Amino acid sequence: MSKRFKSYLTQFEMKEKGKAVSSEEVEKDASAFFDNLLEPRKLQGERMIVGADSVLMFAPFSNGKQGISGHLFITNFKISFVTADKSSYPDGDNNQAPQRNKLLNNTDIPLTCVEAIYQVSSGDKRRRLLPGMNITTQTKYLEIHCKDFQIHSFGFKFTIKENAQKITDAIVRFSYPGKENLLFAFEFGHNSHLDEKPPPEFLEQGDWERELERLQCQSFWRVCNVNYGFHISDCLPEYFVIPSSLQNNDINKAAAQFVDNRIPTWSYTYCVNGASLVKMSQLQPESDFKNLEDKMLSAVKESSGNEKDLFVLDLSRHCPSLADVRTSHEKFRAFIMTDSAKDFYSSDSRWYSNLENSQWLQQVSSCLNVSNLVVNQMIRESVTVVLKEEYCCDMSCLVSSLVQLQLDPEYRTQEGFQSLVQREWVVMGHPFQKRLNLIWNANSETEQAPIFLLFLDCVWQLLQQFPSSFAFTETYLTSLWDTVHVGIFDTFLFNNVRHRRQFLQNGRRLTLLSLPSVWDWKFHLSDEQQLLFKNPLYMLRNSYDLDKVVESAKGALRHSGEKLRENCYRLLLGSSPPSTYMFALQDTVLRPEVTASLIKVWTQCYLRWIIPAQIVGGGNPSQYMQQCILAEEVICLRHKLQTLMDEAHGTQQTLGDESRRARGSRPNSGLLFGSTGYQTTSKHLSSVYITSSFPFSPGVSQHTQHSLICGPLSRYLKDTAIDPLDEAQDDD
Repeated sequence: MSKRFKSYLTQFEMKEKGKAVSSEEVEKDASAFFDNLLEPRKLQGERMIVGADSVLMFAPFSNGKQGISGHLFITNFKISFVTADKSSYPDGDNNQAPQRNKLLNNTDIPLTCVEAIYQVSSGDKRRRLLPGMNITTQTKYLEIHCKDFQIHSFGFKFTIKENAQKITDAIVRFSYPGKENLLFAFEFGHNSHLDEKPPPEFLEQGDWERELERLQCQSFWRVCNVNYGFHISDCLPEYFVIPSSLQNNDINKAAAQFVDNRIPTWSYTYCVNGASLVKMSQLQPESDFKNLEDKMLSAVKESSGNEKDLFVLDLSRHCPSLADVRTSHEKFRAFIMTDSAKDFYSSDSRWYSNLENSQWLQQVSSCLNVSNLVVNQMIRESVTVVLKEEYCCDMSCLVSSLVQLQLDPEYRTQEGFQSLVQREWVVMGHPFQKRLNLIWNANSETEQAPIFLLFLDCVWQLLQQFPSSFAFTETYLTSLWDTVHVGIFDTFLFNNVRHRRQFLQNGRRLTLLSLPSVWDWKFHLSDEQQLLFKNPLYMLRNSYDLDKVVESAKGALRHSGEKLRENCYRLLLGSSPPSTYMFALQDTVLRPEVTASLIKVWTQCYLRWIIPAQIVGGGNPSQYMQQCILAEEVICLRHKLQTLMDEAHGTQQTLGDESRRARGSRPNSGLLFGSTGYQTTSKHLSSVYITSSFPFSPGVSQHTQHSLICGPLSRYLKDTAIDPLDEAQDDD
């Protein structure tokens, strides 16, 4: 028991015995004790840097007129706001702050997620704070702009000046670390004790060999170990795939002539016709060994299995450059990220012109257009395509991944997509640390560019045009983008495999660091949250033969003498389309449209924090909710139909009691809004509380939409029980 708490108890006992202790003193000591408990929840290796009390956290779009008072803390991992006013939280009844996930509360900001810091001083002078800047003026407000497009505003009107100064200095200092050992991942890796988990894919030779076998191309391509110990290239993994005719000696001779020693490496083979996809960097500017490039490409052509010439595509001429993506993204953020109603409506009045000027959708369209070009070459012409880029680590990763998503349904599952990202981006050396600006240096701004976000946006466009072709949802894509900025997952923390190994081995301390993989979703998300990743349309399309189900139901109705509804309305409706029309397997190959009218803004990711832009009870989340309910109903009806058919044929009589119970129980849909999903309370979630930014932003409060500081996913997950189907019917 702490001395302060003992003192509080002693004074309380003295007061009970009638001794002279004022109620003000007791209340003061009690308040001091409980205020001392207001500290953020910390992870292993997380330590407090500085804190300040009486800080105001303003509600979004309240113009600084609404918010809550509390304590603001800076740790070596996050900026954390904690308040004693639990009624301010959506889960106030539980007397605890709602959690965004297992690692962060809703009022926590990872330091690696901070994009920009703005100081508002006396006279409402606003300036951006940069590393090394001398901060002498008193801070009136702080605006923290995050990489996930969220804005947090803090006021220091009632805070001690010295504490406000310390908070400002600490946020600037720890949000822009100059060395990677200053990242929180360094301390977390030393102190965490993670359960044993399988290593990330494609770091071992067997991972590549299994992929070659799956695509039936192991006779033309082979896994080489010429880069074992990173002898050839720091940017390539120790194992990668090359043409079978190339010898290790050939690679040793040619590697130095390519930028970053990135020789032509295999990415994918379309097993229908043997056309392959290969990536390579450009020759060094001073290289006089053009014949070495020709020899490498001749080997690639030989592995194609035909005599057709290679299609070499120079991505620098067809895709946006790093500077283009960076500039476009900055303009895009500038008019999207608003925190006041005045700024929102001003920006909204010029929405289309601002969107056009940013060129962001044009960048998305350009990337999809290039991937269509590559797909057409591989499908129609049966030609092997070589993607050529200066450093072969940005647009080549993006285009290669899109092509494989369009060609191979395997990569449209969650597991397949994660494997694709691991192989094409993480293992093959996309420089996440540089592109995400995790370490601040003189070249930070020129090397920064959200290439991975551009890729996820392209995938979202595919998902919109082919809604039943992907096993995952847009919520999965948005959550994946958010995990990029948490800063403790080794998946998106490094520039290449060698960089990762050097960081984790930490030779100076002779210890091994242990960091989680982002693909271990259970580490940071609950089972309920992961249910939001499942696409009900994909489930219906791939798990059920809907035509067969409908025809079986019609047969049962005809046998019972019931009149079919479609016959009653045939004259009005005409002939009914096949039940699987909307799920038709047009092609296993996806060919998206890239015209301006079909390339849209990814609203869930970019506009989820903009309260005035939210559609209450509408948008994609509302459609998703209805799709889950319909999918659940299809599953239940199919189960009932099968049960009735078994009973009609006497199958049930031959089964034992346990088998009958197993067949009689309704299958679990695995969908969040299914009637057999998680029902932790008796409450029912009304669609009016779902907004177009679900599940990241708050629903509309009964009192005011500004009363909630942030979007508690846990609030929705507690109340997601949809009115269940009649259980009595399920037991028929």
